[in-house]
Amino acid sequence: MFTQGRIRVIALAIADALCVAAIWAVVVCGYKALGVFLRVHGWPSCPWGGYELVEYVRFAPIALVFIGINAALDLYHGNWMYPASPQSPVEEFRRLCLSSFLTHAGAIAYMAFAYQSMDGRISRAVCVYACILTAFGSQSFRNWMRFALKWMKLGQIPVVLAGGGEAAHRFAAILDGDPYSGIRIVGYFAGTERIGRKRRRRAWNERDFQDRKIPYLGTLRDIVPQSKKRDIKMLVACQEDRLFRAQMDEFATWFTYVVYLPAVRSFPIFGARAVSFDGIGGLEMVNQGRMKAKRFQKRVMDGALALVAFAVFLPAFIAIPVLIKLTSRGPVFYRQRRLGRDGREFYIWKFRSMYVDADSRLKAILARSPAAAKEWESSFKLSHDPRVTPFGRLLRKTSLDELPQLFNVFSGDMALVGPRPIVDDEVRQYGNAFRAFSSVRPGITGLWQVSGRSDTDYDRRVALDTYYVLNWSPWLDMWILLRTVFAVLFMRGAR
Repeated sequence: MFTQGRIRVIALAIADALCVAAIWAVVVCGYKALGVFLRVHGWPSCPWGGYELVEYVRFAPIALVFIGINAALDLYHGNWMYPASPQSPVEEFRRLCLSSFLTHAGAIAYMAFAYQSMDGRISRAVCVYACILTAFGSQSFRNWMRFALKWMKLGQIPVVLAGGGEAAHRFAAILDGDPYSGIRIVGYFAGTERIGRKRRRRAWNERDFQDRKIPYLGTLRDIVPQSKKRDIKMLVACQEDRLFRAQMDEFATWFTYVVYLPAVRSFPIFGARAVSFDGIGGLEMVNQGRMKAKRFQKRVMDGALALVAFAVFLPAFIAIPVLIKLTSRGPVFYRQRRLGRDGREFYIWKFRSMYVDADSRLKAILARSPAAAKEWESSFKLSHDPRVTPFGRLLRKTSLDELPQLFNVFSGDMALVGPRPIVDDEVRQYGNAFRAFSSVRPGITGLWQVSGRSDTDYDRRVALDTYYVLNWSPWLDMWILLRTVFAVLFMRGAR
């Protein structure tokens, strides 16, 4: 029987196989075409691509090796394999990179032993390029498959939800539009007693569950019998600690997987590991941003990548000032006071995208439009901002207006990746989280920018910034940078 978990595992394996096949086909044919082009146009002895395409057909088993290593690294989640819930996107990205390296290192070793006398017929460079592209592209293939599964309502692992508080509602809201997790809530349990046929009135908002078509299945005492009746082996517990501890032994009699989400607060979870002290189980959480060695590593990585970015975008640094001068009067650059590490003020640099009298225009807009004033109060942005010049709209859509912030990175005021820099008026939005937020340098890009940018509400922005600070790692930065490329190319959420 193909359960939803099996369907999801098979679908993800197919996505991985398609990724390897597509990338190898593109690299082999592209490298071959490049070699032919160079030999025809003045380099007759060019060694690149001097092979027969049919030679690479025998490397098809690489896809199976990739799938096998992914399985060993717990990258296929379903209710018949471990884990039932997926790895975090950043951890999945890290493991896919490792899997690609191991797979293609094995392929290069095979080439070295099996093709010693076949120089020119097999190119190891093809394998190196395929390794890099597979590492950075395999998660995209998986995400496309996840979207397809969500759309077809297949491969969605059924779970029951224990609890009806804030954490339960936040979890349900996340799953509602998220194809990544592959989890479908069959129903929820809440409360500890009934009065006649009516449930006791509760403090939480049940309308939210009703709107999401998540049925009420009973009280917390009904969890195991009702789950047995529906043959559901996975539970997501969003209960208070005392209630969860009281039912742990009962849950162990039926559920294969139990996910415990005690609260919606952020805490360092990336890199956490289970620990045990003479039978006492626990969780060790690591805040890597507090380690001096890791801070130095991030500073070096930010500086090196900023230099590369500056070299890549050097033509833009030449062309954009000219176009700004041709399309509107005023200076090329715009600077604004922002809050940096430890709350210190600094000036952030951008290419000017607004008219020179933008401040007076803003005051006039807010004075005559209550809707615009409300929008500005909630997000400090306007969806249709008349202060922005026509060329400025293009700069903002493509995020090219933020290129001068590379100089802020060189000066040490900003990082390449970090929480978004804010102004004084936004501090109150962060509340108690501002202390954690201000412990690191703000970034040109960050979790907020790759999670919808202007489409996210302010509470979500604060939560994303706080999560980044508490869960920073080099892999998280690499994942954000990769997502930034796609966010900019598709101009998602930009205004």
